[in-house]
Amino acid sequence: MQSRSHSKWSWMVLGAAALVVGMASADVPAADGQWPGLWGADRNAAAAGAGWKVGPATQAKVLWRRPIGSGYSEVAIVDGRGYTMDTDGTSDRAVAFDPATGKEIWAVPVGAMYKGHDGSDDGPISTPTVDGGQVFVLGPHGGLFALAAADGKVLWKRDLAAELKIAAPFYGFAAAPLVAGKLVIVQAGGETHNLVAFDRATGKDAWSVAHSKKTGYASPVIATLGGVQQVVSLTADQAFGVRAEDGKLLWNHPVPDEPGRGPLVLPGDRVLVSFWGESILLQLSGNSKDGPFAAKEVWKKPQFRGTYSPTVFHAGHLFGMNGDYLVCVDPATGETKWRQKVYGNSLIRVGDHLAVLGRSSGNLHLIDASPEGYREHLKARVFNPGARSYTGPSFAGGRLYLRNLEELVAVEITG
Repeated sequence: MQSRSHSKWSWMVLGAAALVVGMASADVPAADGQWPGLWGADRNAAAAGAGWKVGPATQAKVLWRRPIGSGYSEVAIVDGRGYTMDTDGTSDRAVAFDPATGKEIWAVPVGAMYKGHDGSDDGPISTPTVDGGQVFVLGPHGGLFALAAADGKVLWKRDLAAELKIAAPFYGFAAAPLVAGKLVIVQAGGETHNLVAFDRATGKDAWSVAHSKKTGYASPVIATLGGVQQVVSLTADQAFGVRAEDGKLLWNHPVPDEPGRGPLVLPGDRVLVSFWGESILLQLSGNSKDGPFAAKEVWKKPQFRGTYSPTVFHAGHLFGMNGDYLVCVDPATGETKWRQKVYGNSLIRVGDHLAVLGRSSGNLHLIDASPEGYREHLKARVFNPGARSYTGPSFAGGRLYLRNLEELVAVEITG
């Protein structure tokens, strides 16, 4: 495996933690007030963007900025409080802060600092998942914690590496907790405990399955396919869906490589899976709660590659990164509608626009999410150039929250 900071960093789904509740369509954005984990409430990297005014006079106003320890964790925002993970140079930490000011409220160590290696950087990888007053975090050494959102109190913890005899993935545990009803589910990546579920209240074992035999860094999602709600997971050898209550396999399909990000479920029972060199669109058929479903490959093309960024769906089209290029793709055929070099790293969709953060340029771009062509409304410097960011933007309460390896900032878009 090559460097996680410069090449095939398959897990970079970027950390991977998100509360994902019943995603029926990738084109339906969540309400703007919450961003409870990686890529938002529905793990489709989309927000409604109500009240945004984007046009010729659009500006990005930095409301505050603060130093932050190294790490790749995205920012979660729930009920007027922000959550992320970083390192203080000795320990990796789960951190809560005030979104209005950036001031730290509490910090809880989750293990010794994960030391960067083979081109990677120090610090934690996973993104906190926040739900029902609990914050679920996964440290890169395999410590799974349930914390009280109010004060960071440890409600329970598990050591995946020691207790389940799971060898740590080469770049550490990264695919993060998924809340599914009374369970919290983790893509652990072991050969005998590949996908594991715990009682969210107590941390006790619920079920464990090994539908894949290779490490999976990409975070699973909850989606409705064929009218059946299921957990969709992606590893280095399989894409598959299981029942959340017991992990029963509903369908699977072999894949050729390590995933570059988590699966994206599209309308019409389709699933997009992306890797470092190519993407595959799968069509699912079947409608039984017990399966089996059939997964058919519709197309395989190098349209979304060389990136850790999510791909988003809007106006019947896909928008995502192909190396340094932003591309718009017709999901029916896999054909590119347009492409533009933006030197971006990660994007989300806010309303009818794409918010794209540069990997090391420090630039934030706002671009139309339209198949008609590339139109940029804003290019603003939000970070000093140089420090890398592999962390996608977060959006809540009308603000964007952005981070790199050194700083965390809150940005307001004004028109």
